[in-house]
Amino acid sequence: MRLPKFERLDPHSLSEACALLAQHGREACLLSGGTDLLVALKLRSVTPRYLVNLKSVPRLAGISAGDDTISFGPLVPLSAVVGSPLVGEILPALAQAAGRAASPQLRNTGTLGGNVCLDNRCTYYNQSEMWRRNWERCFKYGGNKCYVVKGGKQCYALASADTVPALLALDASLRLVSTQGERIVPLAQFYTGKGDVPTTLQTGEILAEIRVPKPPQGSTSAFLKLARRSSIDFPLLNAAVWLRQEGNTCRDVRIGLSAVGPAPLRAKGAEDLLRGQVLTSEVVQAAATKASREARPISAIGTTVAYRRRMIEVLTQRVLDQLVLTN
Repeated sequence: MRLPKFERLDPHSLSEACALLAQHGREACLLSGGTDLLVALKLRSVTPRYLVNLKSVPRLAGISAGDDTISFGPLVPLSAVVGSPLVGEILPALAQAAGRAASPQLRNTGTLGGNVCLDNRCTYYNQSEMWRRNWERCFKYGGNKCYVVKGGKQCYALASADTVPALLALDASLRLVSTQGERIVPLAQFYTGKGDVPTTLQTGEILAEIRVPKPPQGSTSAFLKLARRSSIDFPLLNAAVWLRQEGNTCRDVRIGLSAVGPAPLRAKGAEDLLRGQVLTSEVVQAAATKASREARPISAIGTTVAYRRRMIEVLTQRVLDQLVLTN
């Protein structure tokens, strides 16, 4: 499949990029790594007249550590996240999640910011234009029908980014900029729960920075991914946990899940079960079961709801067991 015609615009500053987006509105898309966007262009899922190339903007691909936070530019390649000793030591869940995204070649090109803003995926949407013409338009394609949830009143395309549950568990926030100024948004509030419009990113707005607070002493994190193949595939399920322990007692915990619905999920009920508890196998099992009940997984091609719910329990328990044993 060939790319459609478009004009590439090369701004030299973030403010210039914001101005170009504001000028061209919905006729423009941002280009960072392009690993997802270029495929969408070939499928004609998106047909912009202009691509605003963020790679021409300097200083958007760095990783820096401040007194209280670690900051990532949106153009940091996923491979750089994997290879950073700082990230591997302080934010192991994020390094592990980035290392499970796609393949080595795609991680060299794909960016952390692009993964955070990854469009939701659906078997009925991520197809060629010719294929989609044979179906009545779904919500994500501008229609009023969902083929995944029969009778559904909204789009249920899956939030499938690998790094997002790790960033959720690590309590990340985003700095978003536009011609109107900037705002700081907790990552959990960035996602709408609607598969057709998955984020609160407004027209003309750009993700300028991902901020992760430095975890306190005595805490660690981990990530696990379930997929059909060990490389390339999007997830059937992602699970990440950040845990702070004193001895065998859980003092604080955050559990992030993705590929369970139209938005990533914090399993707050499971977290509440763990806080203040001695982390016995029974307590961990109860929390994993609670996490599976909090999620509202939907069926996907080749998997059932029952299987996905069971795997939420299994992966959550495995990540928690891994962290407890590490401690």
